[in-house]
Amino acid sequence: MRRRQLRDKRGYFGLIVCFSLLLSFSPPILAEKQTITHVVQKGDTLWSICEKYYGDPYLWPELWEMNKFITNPHWLKPGDVITLLEYGEEETPLPAKKEVALNQEQPSELPQEPEKPSEIRGINVASLTNVEALGFLRKNPIEPWGRIFDFEAEKVMIGEDDIVYVKLYKEGIKVGDTFTVYNISKPIEHPLSKEECGYIHSFKGVLQIEEVKEDYHVARIGESFRTMYKDDLLMPYHSVSPCVLPLPYQGDITAHVLAAKENLLLHGQYTVVYIDSGFKKGLRRGNIFEVIEERESSMGEKQTVALPPTVAARILILATTEDTSAGVVFWAAKNFSNGAKIRPVLWQKRFRGLASLPTCHVE
Repeated sequence: MRRRQLRDKRGYFGLIVCFSLLLSFSPPILAEKQTITHVVQKGDTLWSICEKYYGDPYLWPELWEMNKFITNPHWLKPGDVITLLEYGEEETPLPAKKEVALNQEQPSELPQEPEKPSEIRGINVASLTNVEALGFLRKNPIEPWGRIFDFEAEKVMIGEDDIVYVKLYKEGIKVGDTFTVYNISKPIEHPLSKEECGYIHSFKGVLQIEEVKEDYHVARIGESFRTMYKDDLLMPYHSVSPCVLPLPYQGDITAHVLAAKENLLLHGQYTVVYIDSGFKKGLRRGNIFEVIEERESSMGEKQTVALPPTVAARILILATTEDTSAGVVFWAAKNFSNGAKIRPVLWQKRFRGLASLPTCHVE
């Protein structure tokens, strides 16, 4: 139940509360579903609002879809009222009051200095994967902001530092604006149900606008994750920190691996995978899941028994959408494929594959 409290107005701060305190709270009481709003302040973007309330900036496309009046998620008008994602609000239980014996001396009413919060330390996952090149799987394709329609040099494919010509569909684009280059896959089928479950948005690089022409824009490729081609699409770029705070998943859930980055069919250590559960089911950046394989053993000619499942790998969640998540395999005992079952791990202080990573300050 506590996992649902991570979605309320306390926002990202709730993600860094000590796990031991989470266990000490009494069960919350569910209330009716409510819609919460945010009044836009100067400097707000949908990206920053999602970071504040949900601890996950990658939720901005869902928030944009809910607020149709917004024409540009980067430039919001102060005073506008943003409708946040809906969920059932919960009452927060108050800490138990301490009883004082009648003969016990009462504490003096001297003012107390507030305790300074200790620095929150996470882990730097840059050696596992490039967090800015994760991509994501989403039920519906994001509407592109533009596309690459030609190159300065006569090349079939382009990369870092090349000049490209782009057609943008939005107004107000200026020199210095930065965009992520991406493409969209064909519909992905769920490996088990065979139903269509969404589209992979694969990030290919980052470009910056250098010149504004009457009918098009001139841009330079700043970073290249994969080869880029004509007709690749553009969306606003957002910097993503490689500093991640590992967090326990609150509750029980069984999910599955839908697909992997680069369309890999066999997955092992360092593979980026996409999962069929997202923030709607409580998944958050920093959650850790394990890939399991069911086991049976024969005890005779006609008798078999189910044995505890084998743990094949562990996955660190790095980004979520409403119904899906993207994570990196940080430890693997064996390879696995699409359709593999995953479940939350039994929480421990240090995990093999993460313990050796450098620590970092969580903003």
